[in-house]
Amino acid sequence: MNYRRKANITLTAVFLFFLGAVLLDYFIPNSFGIKLLYFVSEAALVGGIADWFAVTAIFKKPLGWGYHTALIPRNREKVIEAIASIVQKELLNMNIIRKKMEEIPFVEGLFLSVEKAGGSVYLTDTILAYLRRYAEKQEPVQLAEKLAVFIRSTAKTWNLAPRVRVIREWALENGYIDLGLDRLAEGLWEKASDGEIRLTILRYFEEIKEEKVSSGGSIFRTLMGFVEMSDGLNLTEAADAFQVELLLTLRKLRDPSDPLRISLKDIFINKAIELEDDIRFSAKIERWKEDVLSDVLLNKFLETVLEEALQVAVSPSTPLEPSALYRTLHPYVEKYWLSIQHNLKLREKINLFLVDTLCQVIQNEHDLIGSMVRETLAAYTDQDLNQFVEEKAGNDLQWIRINGSMIGGVVGLILFLFLNFVYDPYLLPVLAEYTKFIK
Repeated sequence: MNYRRKANITLTAVFLFFLGAVLLDYFIPNSFGIKLLYFVSEAALVGGIADWFAVTAIFKKPLGWGYHTALIPRNREKVIEAIASIVQKELLNMNIIRKKMEEIPFVEGLFLSVEKAGGSVYLTDTILAYLRRYAEKQEPVQLAEKLAVFIRSTAKTWNLAPRVRVIREWALENGYIDLGLDRLAEGLWEKASDGEIRLTILRYFEEIKEEKVSSGGSIFRTLMGFVEMSDGLNLTEAADAFQVELLLTLRKLRDPSDPLRISLKDIFINKAIELEDDIRFSAKIERWKEDVLSDVLLNKFLETVLEEALQVAVSPSTPLEPSALYRTLHPYVEKYWLSIQHNLKLREKINLFLVDTLCQVIQNEHDLIGSMVRETLAAYTDQDLNQFVEEKAGNDLQWIRINGSMIGGVVGLILFLFLNFVYDPYLLPVLAEYTKFIK
């Protein structure tokens, strides 16, 4: 049983109750109980009819009465605008939306989705797919030209000389100076062990001998001849010995505690410190920068690098045969993916960023909420609009009718008791005496 039916039954019952009271009063006049019943039922009937009229007047014209009735159809534009405004500005205003969105753990859902999809592998594949699509659309020549223009425009503000200190500290902190010395020692050892170096040393010794012999007197040349004849001066053996000694020295250079290595490292660091305050070095660096940037080979160099990079980017990658770009990118993605998962502050920042972004999108399109409500309600007929409102507030409106009859009966009872037990026995005689006194 719906509330409209309950309200109608209540009003009908009150009406029948009133008719019964009228009949009883006709057949049994001057009965206190019947008069009470008659008075209360009359007040309840008046209250019920008044509220029925008021509720019905909201939707249509009750009994054909057209003065200030059918309020919703008559004011449909105002009703639609009021509903749209309430929904947009009060029920779904940005403060409420943002407060509710801040309670949603977007980052948790995002991380869970990514983890289910494969975690760092999925992220790497996604990034590679994006890079591949981007690389397929690029032309190395045009991209190199744009990059060169960007570098030339921004390089004017670059001051490279002070970077020497930064590079030096970075190299020391990460052990790149020692690594460079190791590579230098290995390279020199490999070069010194080559047979060509032995011949170079031998030729150098022969040049020294010829220089000494030609610049010495006859006695010196005679002595040198006797030495050679007695095999006291064998340049070939001297070259071999020198090469061996050189190789031993270079092998020791690989030892971090070797005095020569320590000396070389100190020289490198001290020279780097001196260069920081060297005005001539700064000027040379600036000239070198300008020369490099103005050289037409910069475009060719960038074009070559970008062409290779684009080829690497578009190369296919499979789980069994990952591409070079995948092998390079995946360790960094995995590292930062694990770092983000365990960094609570960063997760909060990401969640706040997502909330801010979504709120900004909603803020930009917030008027669509009201527009959608207006467009939807504007398509309703008067009957549809009445039904829409009645579905949302109909039960409460029908309770107004039920309460009208109940309150009317209570008020009628109070008035009857007042008239019979206060007004007639006490107030009426006083008023009569006061009236006689006035006359």
